[in-house]
Amino acid sequence: MKKIFITLLAFIAISISAYSQTDFSLWGGYSWLNGVVGAEAQYGNFAISGGYFPAKMPGSGERISSFSAAITFYGKNNEFLNNHSGALGACYYGSIGFASAGYRAQTSYNGGSWTDDIVEPMTIAMVGVKSYASKWQFKLGLGYGWSSIANSWTWEVGLGYALFSSHSW
Repeated sequence: MKKIFITLLAFIAISISAYSQTDFSLWGGYSWLNGVVGAEAQYGNFAISGGYFPAKMPGSGERISSFSAAITFYGKNNEFLNNHSGALGACYYGSIGFASAGYRAQTSYNGGSWTDDIVEPMTIAMVGVKSYASKWQFKLGLGYGWSSIANSWTWEVGLGYALFSSHSW
């Protein structure tokens, strides 16, 4: 699964980099949409992103992997960066995506071992602010996730770096 995910991200990055007004950024932080580590390809006002989040089961603490993908609309397109090269700029954004292990649950009967593992994908909607300072980017957002079993509030904070860009920095 990890190899497929990494291959898909590489394909997206290479194919989108051929277009003008394109940024490809690596991200780190806390996000159910961009993962703890992730990548984002932005073309104009739209972006596609994905990431990896090392999750744990709530009772046993068993480690499981969660992969995510999202589509984002930014209030300002990439040309905004050309006009503010080196200066701080910001815009609002809205995202919709999913986390493969967004909902996790376990049961323990009479203090026994953890059983009845439930792992389910969760759809997540997020709104927030993205700021730019040269090649560095910062995101802060609040979101809501839902699955067929449960709903939950979530948030994200992340730091990104534009690996390649169509902009003249």
